[in-house]
Amino acid sequence: MKKVIAVLAALAALWLLAGCRRQAAPSVEGRVVDATIYSVTLETGEGESFTFSTRGTDPMLVPGVLPGDEVRIVYQLLPDNQTLQALQLDIVEPSAYRLIPGIWRDCTGASEVGLVLAEDGSARAVGMGETTLQDWSLDGDQLVLTVVTQENPKQTETRIFEIEQLSADSLVVRLQDADLRLVMSRSE
Repeated sequence: MKKVIAVLAALAALWLLAGCRRQAAPSVEGRVVDATIYSVTLETGEGESFTFSTRGTDPMLVPGVLPGDEVRIVYQLLPDNQTLQALQLDIVEPSAYRLIPGIWRDCTGASEVGLVLAEDGSARAVGMGETTLQDWSLDGDQLVLTVVTQENPKQTETRIFEIEQLSADSLVVRLQDADLRLVMSRSE
């Protein structure tokens, strides 16, 4: 009797393991090209485009994403045979939009300078004399700053910095067509 129970238990365990393997959901990796409250569209390295529904998903398993985030999505095909439903989303590599907001300081020169780049797109200069920044944006590998002119506060000019390096702790930018390079660290 003990042998029969052991054999049945072993068969049940094998059946459960085989069932789990068959139910493994497919996944795809790519860069987010569009994201809304109910969907995420990504493009793979091979140039394929996929749109996933996020309606009704657990926000802990499928968090919000930003354009440019490199992600891995585990998904299922819904019964309509057209809709791909995201089951789990992991950010493999965050986009610059996720990394760049914060307080950045360059302490390599005689005086400390830096930038405060807020998540809402507003910006402020630190230690740069009378420079007044209005806002910031990203254009590919460029940090675009809008500077309010001192002569006419209603007039602005654009300064474009090439992003040479960006990580969670460091930002290195070079002012386009000028000899100004800032090597900054994230500050609290």
